[in-house]
Amino acid sequence: MSWVTIVCFIICFLIIMSFFRPDTDIFSPGRIFTFIWSLAIGLTDLKFSGLQHEWTPIVWIQLLLGPISFLIGVSFVYVINIGKRVWSLNELRSNRQFFEINHANLFKAIIFLFILFLIAYGAIYLKTHNIPLFSAKPWEARTNFEMFGIGLFLHNVILIIFFTGIYSVLVKKDRMRKAILILISVISIFLYAITLQRFQIFLSIFTVLIFLYYSTFRIKVRTIFLTGCLLVVMFYLISSLRAGEIIVAFLYYSAKMKFPLIYAVMNLENYARAISKVDTYMYGFYSFDFITAITGLKHWIKDYFRLEDYPYLVSRYYNTCSAFWTIYRDFGVLGIFVLPFGGGLALSSLYYSFMKRPSQQKLSFYGILLLAAIFSFFDSIIGYLWFEYNLLMIYLVFKYISSPRLSKS
Repeated sequence: MSWVTIVCFIICFLIIMSFFRPDTDIFSPGRIFTFIWSLAIGLTDLKFSGLQHEWTPIVWIQLLLGPISFLIGVSFVYVINIGKRVWSLNELRSNRQFFEINHANLFKAIIFLFILFLIAYGAIYLKTHNIPLFSAKPWEARTNFEMFGIGLFLHNVILIIFFTGIYSVLVKKDRMRKAILILISVISIFLYAITLQRFQIFLSIFTVLIFLYYSTFRIKVRTIFLTGCLLVVMFYLISSLRAGEIIVAFLYYSAKMKFPLIYAVMNLENYARAISKVDTYMYGFYSFDFITAITGLKHWIKDYFRLEDYPYLVSRYYNTCSAFWTIYRDFGVLGIFVLPFGGGLALSSLYYSFMKRPSQQKLSFYGILLLAAIFSFFDSIIGYLWFEYNLLMIYLVFKYISSPRLSKS
């Protein structure tokens, strides 16, 4: 065990201990980001996989530059706000007026989102004549289960689950409507799960958890731990369905893993290998993926220039990579300093804006962007069109349900 691993695990231990202090905000951006990245680097440095290799000092510097720049941005906003009045967790949870909404409009919005989801699902099924789970080649059917434009509505599953969670918490009566929305959410989760996708379900559960954490007294440290375990199990089950138990076992064997730590290890290993080999930059093609996706140019450009998303993989069976790889491939070393610094500034500014002037809309944006920061060790999701679509829809739904005349029913 190297000194890097020891330092990383000590940082993780100290952060966990801080969780038990009264009124500590577990999901403050600097705390949770530092914990996740320290854990990921510590586990990776243990070199559990036979496919891993030792990193040179220059690779270490380049790999750490992105996370450190992000934390510098977070710290800059923290210093600016020292001494300023912010709401404590207990104050937020006790003042429900921050979270008032038009209940009737929210119910209608969820129903509308569900109808769009079903229309998209049906259209894609009519096009592909396949449900990935029941396909002879599920890994191929999963990739092909899409349609330009209308396929975005499949990602309404995030919005349906999230807004159902909000409705269930904030509305004290209307048991019939709650039951309808819960049924809709269960149907949406099932239909989406059998397409063998998982991240959007994870994102929706996480955003509900964030909302509950800041708006109620229901979420404790043990609740977060149990939810985390549940999500890990969910990831494993959908992976098993997607690939099959034999393939999963083969993946562990092919990686020569001593323990099943693929998702915490191989993406950083891929990133370390890739940044030492890339010699040309794409100047925003990957970081701003949603622009070429919405214009329909994305696949044409990839085919024309024969681009590979992950050209320097350690093993072809593991195609995950740190979010900072996307930035590095576009803009090099300068990019992984400037853009993460800006990201840290933006996320921390949103956090303090919420803590000083709380609103549901700010909290919703913070939850979804915080998960993007947490998952930066795994992949970049901010540039994807479906991610931007969900941000836009959250904004529009809150404009619709934040009517001056609030329904109290």
